[in-house]
Amino acid sequence: MGISVDNFFQLKFEESQFFIDHYQGLLDLSKFNIQSEMTVAKNIILQSGNEINYNTIKQNISKSVFPNLYKLLQVAITIPISSATCERSFSAMRKVKTWLRTSMLQEKFNNSSILHWIPKSFISYLKHRIKLLETGMIKTPIVGSLT
Repeated sequence: MGISVDNFFQLKFEESQFFIDHYQGLLDLSKFNIQSEMTVAKNIILQSGNEINYNTIKQNISKSVFPNLYKLLQVAITIPISSATCERSFSAMRKVKTWLRTSMLQEKFNNSSILHWIPKSFISYLKHRIKLLETGMIKTPIVGSLT
């Protein structure tokens, strides 16, 4: 999908077929119209002496002139963000729920998943504060700023 999206940003219709086919039915788009709009947009950008990149596409593609292409560009722009976030979540779950912990209850798994996202620097800070409390060097509980 990633290569197909990259080709779509280069306005290469044939090479971006996978991406177009995937979202064509969902967005109720005509493949012929998409191909026509991509050809016209590509010609406009190239005839103006510019390279085909995100900025030139943003400057030349309007919703009123290229409605099908505009819809697909909106989807293509959001794909990397949405897939990366999802992949990070599954990666974190895999770290938390190892083969040793496969029998844990859902509530414990949820709590462990939340704890996984706490920054290591904050955990170090809490450990340091607890040590200071235990040794009597400070008498206040863990509240306030991290400084």
